[in-house]
Amino acid sequence: MSHNRSFRYLLWLVCSVGLFVGCAEPSSEKQVAEQQAPETNAAAPDHQRAPEDTSEYPDSEQAKYTDHSEGEQVSVVLTVPEQPVQAGMQFPLTVKFEIAPLWEIRTIDAQPEKLATQLELKLPDGFQAQGDWQVPPTGRSMSFDSHPVYSGEAVFQRTIEVGKKVPAGPCSVTCQIHYQACDEQRCLSPVQKDLQVTVQVAEPQKVD
Repeated sequence: MSHNRSFRYLLWLVCSVGLFVGCAEPSSEKQVAEQQAPETNAAAPDHQRAPEDTSEYPDSEQAKYTDHSEGEQVSVVLTVPEQPVQAGMQFPLTVKFEIAPLWEIRTIDAQPEKLATQLELKLPDGFQAQGDWQVPPTGRSMSFDSHPVYSGEAVFQRTIEVGKKVPAGPCSVTCQIHYQACDEQRCLSPVQKDLQVTVQVAEPQKVD
């Protein structure tokens, strides 16, 4: 009698466990499915994202009137106005140096001359530079003698006059730049490059 009672108790225990497992199983499968399902709201990795639309400015007008020299320590940009200029009028020409932190270049009047920053214009016939370069403020070098230098952003500007007899059309203006980048401990080899931009000379204005 005791044996039958133990057997019946064991059978009841097995059935109860089976019933519990059977009831819990769908929930477990649902949790697994949810864990394996892809997260549709998550941001896709960068290499899977659609490329950004860069066609808003497919042929920027500014690019026709700007030339630049990219360097690790120094970048230089030559710029003239986008709008056409009338013969007999003047326009500003700008040379902008972007100098990396902890780097510097010599001033335009440094001595000896081979160490100085130099800007030499090559103008087409009928064009003439007016006055001297407008130069940026100087700082002090980090080297032991603290000589004057340019650092950070250094902007040079000069006024150019277009002769009255210059015909309408595009004209190339070149600026040869020469500079040497230095930090507190060393100087790199001097750099010399020609930057060129196009100035549009407008058609003469008609007089009624």
